[in-house]
Amino acid sequence: MRVLFLTSLVGVLAAGSAAFAQPGDQSGFHNPATLCLDGLGINHPPLCRTITATRFPSPPDICQCHGPYRQVIANWCAPGQNPPPDTIEFNRALIDHARRNHNDVTDFSFEGRPMCVPLSPTP
Repeated sequence: MRVLFLTSLVGVLAAGSAAFAQPGDQSGFHNPATLCLDGLGINHPPLCRTITATRFPSPPDICQCHGPYRQVIANWCAPGQNPPPDTIEFNRALIDHARRNHNDVTDFSFEGRPMCVPLSPTP
């Protein structure tokens, strides 16, 4: 009886730890990306700090736009997803959408491709 109890206890603990160790949302990161757009819709780099120490690619924890730039939030790209090509038309549509939606471009798409920010630079 004791062996059965210990075996079932070990099985429950193993199943619980395996479920806990599973990664959460694989489509992207929970914190939105920060873009700094000028009046023409051109993206300028934000000033960011990362508080967590990790060797894995992770988005910055705190980002701010300094100067005359509009701070806009956007989604991170999912693995294998690429943002729309950076063209003048895209920049104009992006800044117009940001102005209309209180600096939020998480639901913006251009030519059928959703706007996202790649976690690492694309070649």
